[in-house]
Amino acid sequence: MSALINQDGDEALAALERRNRDLEAELMRLRAQQDVFASGISHDLRAPLRAIDGFAVQLQKRLDAGELDAGEQVTKIRGAVARMAGLLDSLILYSRVARAELKWQDVDLGYLADWALMDLGTAHPEAVIEAEVQPGLSARGDERLLRHLLDALFDNCRRFAGPGAGVNLRVDGERDAEGFHLRITDRGIGMDLRDPAQPFAPFQRLHGAVQGAGDGMGLAIVDAIVQRHSGRVSLDSRPGEGCTVRVFLHDAAPAGVSDL
Repeated sequence: MSALINQDGDEALAALERRNRDLEAELMRLRAQQDVFASGISHDLRAPLRAIDGFAVQLQKRLDAGELDAGEQVTKIRGAVARMAGLLDSLILYSRVARAELKWQDVDLGYLADWALMDLGTAHPEAVIEAEVQPGLSARGDERLLRHLLDALFDNCRRFAGPGAGVNLRVDGERDAEGFHLRITDRGIGMDLRDPAQPFAPFQRLHGAVQGAGDGMGLAIVDAIVQRHSGRVSLDSRPGEGCTVRVFLHDAAPAGVSDL
């Protein structure tokens, strides 16, 4: 009897030690991510500020020289302000994802996809959007966060459709015993994907400005939402061959999350 008790105690202690090592590793990962995030914020917020200052200096010189036509400089200043505002919106959303209280429920992904695509078309009326959404898509998760996930992925499809090309994408998936596998495939310009994890890091831009690069936060927000759902996300792409994003969402709620 004593031997059994000692064995149980040893196993419990070993389990606690493994859990402690896992927590320490996760803490180190979060600290490293925090350092990268802080550095990225500093760099990316300073860039539009430097642009605004540079355009303002040019504007002042033209005004001092009696050149009243300053429309080009004003347009550039407004563009830099818009980029900074967009980055701030992305940073706020990224922060809110980490702190959001999850409401676990059945989510009609087909409805969310149609809604997100409609809003994308309204926000960018110049974009020609051709989308195919598989009927009957459903998963378990937080509806609000999953809508943000689709918004970010669809906006990436728009940005990287290619010069003068329309947005062409398909949303589909299938279910297994553990949850739902969602796929979003586009026919855009694709990318050279050397490190599969790189696109999901904050402030990563794998395209140049001419190709439509955004603030580098879209896929980071997607990854943060998937992590909150204890799910998985991956990306397959080649230059000129479009992109496929795969998201797996567990049916079971993460630990500590109430199932509605």
